[in-house]
Order: sequence, then C-alpha cells, then structure tokens
Amino acid sequence: MTKKFTPFIKPSEILDQDQIQWLREKSDIRGISLLLHAWAVVFLTVFLFSLYPNILTFFIAVLIIAGRQLGLAILMHEGAHGLIVNKTKSNDRLSQWICAFPVWLDTYGYRHYHLAHHRNTQLEDDPDLSLSKPFPVSKLSFLRKALRDIFGVTGIVQRYELIFKTLLQTDIDKNDGKRISGFKSTNTLYGILFSNLAILLIMTMIGSWWYYFAFWLLPLFTFFQLFLRIRNIAEHAGVPHDSDDFNNARTTYAGFIERALVAPYYVNYHLEHHLLMFIPCYKLKDAHRMLIEKQYDKRMEIKKGYISLLKSVLV
Repeated sequence: MTKKFTPFIKPSEILDQDQIQWLREKSDIRGISLLLHAWAVVFLTVFLFSLYPNILTFFIAVLIIAGRQLGLAILMHEGAHGLIVNKTKSNDRLSQWICAFPVWLDTYGYRHYHLAHHRNTQLEDDPDLSLSKPFPVSKLSFLRKALRDIFGVTGIVQRYELIFKTLLQTDIDKNDGKRISGFKSTNTLYGILFSNLAILLIMTMIGSWWYYFAFWLLPLFTFFQLFLRIRNIAEHAGVPHDSDDFNNARTTYAGFIERALVAPYYVNYHLEHHLLMFIPCYKLKDAHRMLIEKQYDKRMEIKKGYISLLKSVLV
C-alpha cells in the first residue's frame, strides 16, 4: 500500500466553533456513571442467575457479561484518550483499575500504539492495519476465526503472549510499530491479579467461588473475543478509501441487542471519533447528528447495522 497521507480535516472545517466547544466539554458524572453502569450490569446479571439458575440463564449471562467486558475495554479506550474525567491522574487510574486490569489489559500500553493508529489510519504505519487489510474475506475464513474465539483459542494465545513476553521484559517500544507485544511493566500483572481477586471475592459473595470462572474468565476468553473481532471489523474493514478522513473509518447503526453485545457505549460512532477524537463517547451521537445536518452524510462511510456490515465484507 502506498503511504499517501492526506492532512487531517480540522474540526473547524466541518463544525461551528460553538458546536466544537460543546462537544469538547467532559462531564465527570457522566464518565463515572458509565463505569458504574458496566459493573452494575455484570454483578446484577450474576445475581439474577443465582436466583434462576439453568442452562438458558447461564448462556444469556455469559453473553451479557462478555458484552460488558467489551464495554470496559471501550471505556479503557476512553481513558486512553483522557475522556473519562477531567483530571488526568484520576482519568488514568480509573481507566487502569476499573476498566483495563479486570479484562487483562493496560491503558498505558494501549495508549502507546492507539494514538499511532489515529495518526496513520489505514496507512502503512497503522498498528491496527492487520485487523482490516485482509478484508473482504470468505465466510469460511470468518467462521474459522469466530469458532477459535468462541472456543477460547484466541483468548488463551493472546494472553499467554502478553504475559510471557512481559515476564521476559519484552520492550513494547521496540515492537516495530505493530500490535502490543507485552505489557510495559510486570506491575501490570500485579494489577491484573489484584483486580481479578477482587472480582473473585465479589462473585463469591454473590453466589459461589466458581462464579468467577464461569461468569468472568469464561466470557473473557470466549465471546468477548468474538464481540471484539466484530467491533474491529465494523470500524475499518472494507472502507472504500485509505486516506480520506470521511471514510477511512465507519459508523454502524446499532439496535438494542447490538449495543448490548458488540457496540457498547457509542463505540459504533467510530467515524465521528476519528474526525473529532477529543469528544467523550456519550457525545458521539450528537456529533453524528451535527454532521448529518451539515449534509456530510454523502461523504461518510455508514452502515445500517452489523448484519448488513458483515454481509458487505464477507464473500
């Protein structure tokens, strides 16, 4: 792929100054409320299973919790952009301890390469290019990957690599600009351990010690990976241009079930996030409306739903 860079569209070129100012404003209350919502859904789901335990409620619980685990990863993404709360230290601590560590991630390592993704979206130096470049792919290829996700292969391999390379002190600053090859510090492993022990304790208080393995590790290593894959496909796979800021990322409209599973916390408004990455997630829908009102919709890459999206990139 030719490395052809088109300068970023400036916010002032597409929106009025008062709109930009309003979109830029962050609310600590709204940011923290999203964190509380994610965890409330997780523990309420486990509690409801404890009241009505059967195969169906177990499966539903795993799906719902996997969706909120993706939600926590999305909120970690918010934290990587400094968008959860206004104070930087508080933002980073909330992102790290409440969002990243519980799902075995690291805000600082993620921020390291994710900002490179914004600088080089769909270009040679985009560290996320490998997620979108192969598309379109065959339905059979996607099915094989989806089954690897559901059966835990993807989750086990990825986390083994992260932990193993961290223990070997792999320097992620020298990972040739590609995906994260290890956590920045073994302290991250202690954070993951501590936060997961806390989840184990709470799950035990709700029902039993095995709830942690059934309702945290199982969804994390299975359906979380599938939902993450679909989310990644939606954001950049099969976009028509590589260097046009209006369609090198995609917005996908999401219904209730899609928002519960693969598109939590407004992550489906990904084009708006790339155009205006200083906007907190709860204002991305407003940004979308403003852009439509200014008749940019003909330039924007938009899909009507996730099923429609998958049909467009699977052959």
